[in-house]
Amino acid sequence: MIMMLFFASCSEQQVMVETLSSQKLTEQKSMTDVPQDTIMSLFSQARWGDGSAYLRLADCYRCGTDVKKDFFGMIMMAAMAEWRGCINSIDDYINGVPDGDEYKTLFLLMDKYKAAATHKDIDSLKHSLRENGGPEAKTLLGLITVDEGDTISGMNMMKEAAEQGCSLAELLMTIPDWKGRLRADATKLGIIADRVPFAYSLLGDIYYEPDENGKTNRQLAAEYYMKAEKHAMLTGRGAARVLEYYRSGGSIELTEDDVKRLEVIALPTDREE
Repeated sequence: MIMMLFFASCSEQQVMVETLSSQKLTEQKSMTDVPQDTIMSLFSQARWGDGSAYLRLADCYRCGTDVKKDFFGMIMMAAMAEWRGCINSIDDYINGVPDGDEYKTLFLLMDKYKAAATHKDIDSLKHSLRENGGPEAKTLLGLITVDEGDTISGMNMMKEAAEQGCSLAELLMTIPDWKGRLRADATKLGIIADRVPFAYSLLGDIYYEPDENGKTNRQLAAEYYMKAEKHAMLTGRGAARVLEYYRSGGSIELTEDDVKRLEVIALPTDREE
């Protein structure tokens, strides 16, 4: 599935969640643009595990409200809200977005690609992406092109989209191959991490897990995970790893609030035991 690239790190941590309450669905469907003076508050709430804050941040990235308008940022915040149990799936968030929204259209086009049965269907989708012409659409077109076997043309499309500021394209350009045999390029991830904070979480994974020689650098991994946490991009697995490293005497300084936040993130309140 081509969309799995969006959630490669988060998907390993998905857990069963309780049925979404009607109150949460109502809150999600009635969301409006967030005033600029609340954006930092939303990040703070999200860092403490507030799933509804993640949904509002997804709106911020979708609309460009006090943050860079960013398709991947919207997707990741919605994915984090899903993991927190605030929605059952990212589709719940997308369904609440007004019809005609550019990012909703792109997401639905990729859903159609996954379900496309004929070359005619795929050609129609590719035509729609070409007509859009934006860097995100160009990235998705590049993904489809790679998936169809033309890696060179697809990567060139994504390279152009990355140069135009598409964070998803920048992230995908760190992947050395498309068969999962090699890990993402840590050097390239480090270069883009300030612009694409989810890269910090991926860097944490790279250094925490054994490399081809069986070596790890858990101190560096914990430092990267905490950088991801500052951007509300730390997943439960990353939080649990930092806590494990810290409690085993690892060389990292955490405040009492840091520990409490990590404990909340590592064990979401809405998930089933």
